[in-house]
Amino acid sequence: MAMERALKHALTSFEIKRYLLELGATLVGFGDVSQGLAGELRHLPVAISLAIRHPSPGRNLIHTTRGPIYSNRYQQIDLKLEQLQKRLVSLLKSHGFKCLAIPPDSHRHDTRFVARLYPLFPHKTAATCAGLGWIGKNGLLVNETYGPRLSWATVLTNAPLEVSAAPYVSGRCGKCRRCVEACPTGAIADREWVRDEGLVPHIDVEACRRQLEKNRQQVGEDVCGLCILACPRGQASLKEVRNLRWVLR
Repeated sequence: MAMERALKHALTSFEIKRYLLELGATLVGFGDVSQGLAGELRHLPVAISLAIRHPSPGRNLIHTTRGPIYSNRYQQIDLKLEQLQKRLVSLLKSHGFKCLAIPPDSHRHDTRFVARLYPLFPHKTAATCAGLGWIGKNGLLVNETYGPRLSWATVLTNAPLEVSAAPYVSGRCGKCRRCVEACPTGAIADREWVRDEGLVPHIDVEACRRQLEKNRQQVGEDVCGLCILACPRGQASLKEVRNLRWVLR
């Protein structure tokens, strides 16, 4: 592969991004995450953030007697992200750099050692530092083009790569309240995220957990997703957006 041959000689952010986009990534960004890294990870100050967009809801939109439920878990996308991570890790190591792949969020119940690192480094940190999005009022990573309809993975490294000069340090939701109004338990406060206040802004986690448990009893999964469907960012990229409008009235 011509791109892989080129990368054997020059490892730059531009070439890595082009390489990963050719392999199927939707978004690729580089962020300086040296500030606030846990001690176990301080030797890996650069985060390479990867994302793949979600398809139209399709079968993942479930209609129940209590209303709609949406699952944003896409196993095939997570598998693709892991494949991209493996290629990236191999590339970085071939140039003598250290790196660590943090798997997609759906693997939080994974028993592997790497799963223990989730509390130490969320994907949201990488994505915001890489300038790929902000934390929405719903606590999810929101991208300007695709909204919250993305799956994320991260590779941390000590490679001296060029990082984003425009990281997100605050939210861009403004006066929008759609996710606030769509939440069936009122768990989402109408307040913007600010980095200095932490990654998750003003979410009633316990109320959200109770709703997920109700849905698990009904459909077998602890999912809800109405705040994802409600977000206007990225809806233009959904083929079924017109059919979804009635869901959240």
